[in-house]
Amino acid sequence: MPNVTRRSLSRRVFGTIFSVAMLVVVVFSLVGTAYVQGQLVRLAHEELENQIEFVAAALNSTSDDAYILHNLSQQYTRITLIDSDGTVLYDTEADAEDMANHLSRPEVAQALKEGKGGAERSSSTLGEVMLYEAVRLDDGTVVRLAQEQDGFLSILASMLPPLLGLVALGAVVSVLAARREARAIIEPLLDVDLDHPIRNAENAYAEMIPMLERIETQRQELKRQMRVLADNDRMRREFTANITHELKTPLTAISGYAELIASGMVADEADQRDFAHRIHKEAGRLTALVNDILTLSSLDEAERGDAEVTSSVLGSREPVDLPRTLDTVYHRLETVADVNGIVLAVKSEPAIVNGVPRLLDELVYNLASNAIRYNKPNGSVTMRCGVRDGKPFISVEDTGIGIAPEEQDKVFERFYRVDKSRSKARGGTGLGLAIVKHAAVFHDATIQVESELGQGTSITVTFPAETMQIEGLVS
Repeated sequence: MPNVTRRSLSRRVFGTIFSVAMLVVVVFSLVGTAYVQGQLVRLAHEELENQIEFVAAALNSTSDDAYILHNLSQQYTRITLIDSDGTVLYDTEADAEDMANHLSRPEVAQALKEGKGGAERSSSTLGEVMLYEAVRLDDGTVVRLAQEQDGFLSILASMLPPLLGLVALGAVVSVLAARREARAIIEPLLDVDLDHPIRNAENAYAEMIPMLERIETQRQELKRQMRVLADNDRMRREFTANITHELKTPLTAISGYAELIASGMVADEADQRDFAHRIHKEAGRLTALVNDILTLSSLDEAERGDAEVTSSVLGSREPVDLPRTLDTVYHRLETVADVNGIVLAVKSEPAIVNGVPRLLDELVYNLASNAIRYNKPNGSVTMRCGVRDGKPFISVEDTGIGIAPEEQDKVFERFYRVDKSRSKARGGTGLGLAIVKHAAVFHDATIQVESELGQGTSITVTFPAETMQIEGLVS
C-alpha cells in the first residue's frame, strides 16, 4: 500500500513540477522572442537610417539618378525612387511602370512632409517584417530603402530545437524532483500511529493537525460506542437471564399445582380451590410480567425509530390532562391500597402535558403501585401534579421503607429490587421503575428521588417548560 501511495503521489508531484517548468519555459520563450525581435528591428532601423543618409547624399550630388541607383542596388536589398506625386520612378526589384502610386505609403507621406520617414509592415504569413526608411531629396523626390527582417514567428521557430531540449531536460528534472519530494512527503505520513494520532502532532505537518485531531475524536467516539455496545450486550444477557428466571418461577408454580390437581392428589374441594387460587395468582403475575416486558420493548423500539415508528408503536402525542390521569390511576389502585392497609390520596392542580396518554398512565401507575408495595402497614401514598416554575410535574410520596443513597440510582434498572429478601412476597415484576425511567426520557422529563431509610420516598417527574399547558381543561 505505501508503494502504491508513493507512486501515485510521485505522478501528481511530477505533473505539478513539469507543468510549472513548462509554463516557465513557454513564458520566457515568448518574452525572450519578443525582446530579441524588438532588438533586431531597432538595430535594422538604425542601419537603414545610416544607409538612407548615404544614398540620399549620393543622389543629391549627381544628376544621373539612374546610374547611381543601378550601382547602389548591388549593395542594398531594395531601393525605390518616388516622385513628389507618388509615382514610382525607379525600383531595384520591380518594373516601376507596373507599381502602384506610393503617395499613401506612411514612410513616403512622412518623408514628403517632414523630410524623413520610416515604417514597418508584415510581409508574409511566416511573420517576416519589411522595414522602410525614406528621405526627401533636394529635387523633391523621395528615395526609400526596404529591408526584410525576421518576425516574431520566424524567430520563435528558429528557437524550437533548444526549446525542445529544455522540455526534455525539464521532464527529467521533474521526474527526479517528484520522486524525491514524494518520498519526503510520504515518510512523515507513514510514521503516523493511527492508534494514538495525537502523539504524532509534534512531528507532523501543520496541515495534518486537524486531520489527526479528527481521527482521535472519531477513535474516542468509536471506543465509547464499543463500550456502549459491550454494556448493552451485558445488559441484554442480564435481561435475558432475569426474564428467564422471572418467567420460570410462576410457570414452575403453575405447572406444579396443575400436576397435583391432575394426578388426583388434591381430593379435598377446599384444597382444590386453594390451588386454583394460587394458579390464578401466578398466572396474573405472569401476565403482568409479560405486559411490562412488552411495554419496555415498545419503548426501546420507539427510542430507536423515527416519529412514524413511535406513533405506530406507542400512539400519537396529544394534550394529556394530568389530574384526570391521576384520578384514573387512583380508582385502579384504591382497592389494592385498602387491602394493604395503605391510605391512597390525590392532590392535583391543573396541568397539561403534550405526550402519549398510554405512557403517562404507565408512569403514574408504576410509581403509585411501587409506593404501595414497598410501604409500611398503615402508611400513606400521595399522588400530586401541577405546574412549578412553569414546568408541569408529577410526584408520588410514600411513608415506606425508603431507599439507601447508594441504591437510589439503581432502582430504575430492570429487575432491580430494593428489598430483595421480601421482593417475592411484595409481588411486582421489577420492571415498574424501569418503565417510569423510559417514559420520562421519552417525554424529555427529569426524575428526582428524595428518600431516607425508614422514612419514605418521594419521586418527582418534571416535564420541560415548552410542553403544552392548557388551563381550564380540568373539571
